Amino acid sequence: MPFKIQNWKLSLLALLFICIFTSLGFWQLSRANQKKLLLASFTERTMRTPLTVQDINHPGDWRFYQARLEGSFDNAHTMLLDNKIYQGMIGYEVYTPFKASGMDTPIMVDRGFIPIGKSRKDLPVIKNITGNITITGMLNLPPTYVALGQIYEAPSIRWPLRIEYVNLSEFPKFLGYSVYPYVLNIEASDSSAYEVRWQPVTMSPEKHTAYAVQWFALALTLLILFVALNRKPKV
Repeated sequence: MPFKIQNWKLSLLALLFICIFTSLGFWQLSRANQKKLLLASFTERTMRTPLTVQDINHPGDWRFYQARLEGSFDNAHTMLLDNKIYQGMIGYEVYTPFKASGMDTPIMVDRGFIPIGKSRKDLPVIKNITGNITITGMLNLPPTYVALGQIYEAPSIRWPLRIEYVNLSEFPKFLGYSVYPYVLNIEASDSSAYEVRWQPVTMSPEKHTAYAVQWFALALTLLILFVALNRKPKV
């Protein structure tokens, strides 16, 4: 087939975008595979017997394991993770430290969602859970975040503390003590839980695969256009 580059600048630009779209397609396929492995790990680990303090006091990969702890909540130091959405409502994710008996450090317990209320000026009232209790939940990594500012916006610390993201390494500045490197997503049936809906992934492997197909389709379309526009007309 007769072929001649008609415009080198446009051709190089087209080839650049073909490479970019193709790379994005392979990246989405890679993400799909990662999500499949993550979901497989989630399914396998949640089926196991809940871990105890003796287990999680040792360093390890404890994500998605169930754990049963006995102790008490530090009700005076609840934190509210801002800008959360649940069933169309805007509100907060409630985090309260839990001091488990025999545990080296307290663990932050994600107690679920609470609506924002009538105004952002007035923080919601968080129910205190007193006494020595037993809680069960899933160990998880803190939610990912993009830090565009300080962890809290208020000029001074007032409890419950509204925070913009969860960074466990910064919590000792507010709490006065270090916390466990995992959080505990509490069971929905627990009396200390609010509205709870835990998801191991926010985007399914199938959706990543669909995005990969779209990127590959864009690359193919651009390649076809590139070839068609640079075909040398027959004399």
